[in-house]
Amino acid sequence: MSAGSDAIALTSHGPTAPVPLPGGLDLSFFQQCFDDFPDLVMVADLNGAILFLNRSGELLTGRTAESGDLAAYSEIMWVEGHAGSRSLIDLCLGTGILNGISVHLKKKSGEWLPFSLSAQLVHDREGTPVGILAIARSTSAGLASQDSTVTGAIVPSIINNFPMPFFTVNTDLIVTYMNAQLEGLTGYRADEVVNKMTCAELLRTPQCHTLHCSIKQAMKYRKPLAGLRRSVLDREGRRIPVALHASMITDANQNVIGGFEAIRDITSVVEADEKIRMITELAQQGILMADEHRRVIFANSKMGEIFEQQKDELIGRGVKELLPAQHLAIIDDLMLRLDQRHPQQMLTCCTILPAKTSFQEYRAFETSIIASRVGKSALTYVFFRDVTKDIEVERQLHHAVSFLNNIIMSSADGIVVVDTQGKVLIFNEGAERILGYSAEEIVGKPIESTRIYSSEVAREIMRRMRSGDYGPPGKLAALRVTLVRKDGDEVPVSFSAAIIKKDDHEIGSVGIFSDLRERLRIRRELEEAKIQLMQAEKIASVGRLAAGVAHEINNPLSGILLYADILMTDLADNPQWSADLQEIIDQTLRCKHIVTRLLEFSRQSVGQRVPFEINLIIDRSVELLARQALFKDVEFLIDLQPDIPTMTGDPGQLQQVFTNLIINAGSAMNGKGRIVITSRFDADCEEVSLQCADTGPGISPDVQDKIFEPFFTTKRPGEGTGLGLSVAYGIIQQHGGTIEVKNSHAGGAIFTITLPLESPENAGDFLC
Repeated sequence: MSAGSDAIALTSHGPTAPVPLPGGLDLSFFQQCFDDFPDLVMVADLNGAILFLNRSGELLTGRTAESGDLAAYSEIMWVEGHAGSRSLIDLCLGTGILNGISVHLKKKSGEWLPFSLSAQLVHDREGTPVGILAIARSTSAGLASQDSTVTGAIVPSIINNFPMPFFTVNTDLIVTYMNAQLEGLTGYRADEVVNKMTCAELLRTPQCHTLHCSIKQAMKYRKPLAGLRRSVLDREGRRIPVALHASMITDANQNVIGGFEAIRDITSVVEADEKIRMITELAQQGILMADEHRRVIFANSKMGEIFEQQKDELIGRGVKELLPAQHLAIIDDLMLRLDQRHPQQMLTCCTILPAKTSFQEYRAFETSIIASRVGKSALTYVFFRDVTKDIEVERQLHHAVSFLNNIIMSSADGIVVVDTQGKVLIFNEGAERILGYSAEEIVGKPIESTRIYSSEVAREIMRRMRSGDYGPPGKLAALRVTLVRKDGDEVPVSFSAAIIKKDDHEIGSVGIFSDLRERLRIRRELEEAKIQLMQAEKIASVGRLAAGVAHEINNPLSGILLYADILMTDLADNPQWSADLQEIIDQTLRCKHIVTRLLEFSRQSVGQRVPFEINLIIDRSVELLARQALFKDVEFLIDLQPDIPTMTGDPGQLQQVFTNLIINAGSAMNGKGRIVITSRFDADCEEVSLQCADTGPGISPDVQDKIFEPFFTTKRPGEGTGLGLSVAYGIIQQHGGTIEVKNSHAGGAIFTITLPLESPENAGDFLC
């Protein structure tokens, strides 16, 4: 029988703990497989020192490991035809495998006997020769007869008590022997199997009846196989994971006469592997393991997902293809730190690795790297934790906080947040604008240190907020209080407040206040507008009264004119009385003319759509107002185009517009200045353009867009109603025209009115 290198390059997983030996050899494997083997089995290193000798060898040579006298194999063995203490080593190094060479072994009695020896080099995981495995079989009849008693007693015991299930087959793969351990594993009795069943019928592995049958390969290629993982079926059909060790059996002439196969139940190992696999597969981290040559030897599915590959595709690849230079440098550094006293080094990377992928632009991973020494090997473990969502959530949270902070800071209302000690935490822009303090002056300081409100106000606010009489406890609805600005001015505000809690513990309070100054100003203006409206109603009543009085005056004036005319006829021959009567008639006609104009102004004339001449309307308006006291020192310049066609509309309403504009111009100039009135006709557009310009101060740009609003006036209360220009605007619109105002470069205001020749049908429906 010969042994192969694969058989001893693996670590045993049997009940005996692995015992590492020089050269990376594992004594436990040889103890389990060859300790009770009937032939002498020896393992030696490349210096010739015996590392292992099985029981048959110990009985034969009298040397044991316990006594420490194994020494060098040259003391108990020499090779025929070769001299030197390393002859067997040199032969193996030269050919790799030795089959049936002649050697002599020294018995414990000192006698040298001939043996047939097979030997093979043993390699470590990197393929480097580290020793030899030799199996020797006696060719001496003397030894057989001398030790027949011992051998006859010990061989059955060795075979039946071999620690692993095993069997032997002939060249037809018929089972020729199976031990009790194999009976327990398969459920078959030896008498049911031996010389009756093939190994394929016994084990039923997927490789049986194929070229991958382990025992068939061992006999064909005369090379032992070890550590092959297979699964066998027992008698009940249960699948059992096992590790197979197969070898050939030869006769004295080194002819293959059968095969030997030892089976180790690795259910516990597979279960452990499955547990580890499940743990690594369920882990949310990507896990990768690399050997000391920086080659990947393990990767879980999560790591495959990270690199967008199947996990099996990562096995065997170099880590430099997968990891950035930053991580490779860390791995190199950790490897350098490994020694016998510190067999493990670990580093959690604080930096985030951006990894570009195909399905999204960037993913971020937090990495942990561990370097660990296992036996002579140094392994590297890399863990990737995907923190893309964490970063995105943090980014969104930061965005939400920023957005909320922007809302707070840009709020028109003042917002102040204080902690339980009264220290200001937030002082927004609204609070800065209302109170005149900057945030730098307030934040971080006790609110009591400012003069914003008195301690009495603060106590009252807290009392109401903690009470249930003013709303839900911990909250305060709008309360009218007065705060003090930095410059000392008092500011009336509407104040709301709430207690801030976290896990039912108070951590601070927030106050929100609105500036009431503008609201109070609007309220005052509304009150003033109400007064002005009442005044306008009074004026309207006066206008109606004036219209009634004018009608009543018209009748007496008609009587005066009638009787004056009669007297003028009767006293025609008396020039003295004729002149006086003519003066009476002239003054009466003047009064009647004034009454007529008053009726037109008070809107008691018929509001119909009738033809009129616009220049005549302007002349009447000027004539009505020019002799009043307000216009005593006002110069009128009238520039009217004479050939303007007749227009249609309500002349009384338009006279009201021009009268209002002239009165406003005189008031703006305080009765001193010049009023220029012009009229022009555009034949292409069939429009009339009218302008009324004064030499007053003009209209402030701040109020220029408000002067046509109802009740807006720049005069003091009681001096104007704010209705004049609003009514004028409405009248012009009803006539289908426009009215605009601008300031002259030379000073003063210029009102421009544009009217169509034909006003809309509903012009007369407008009521001023």
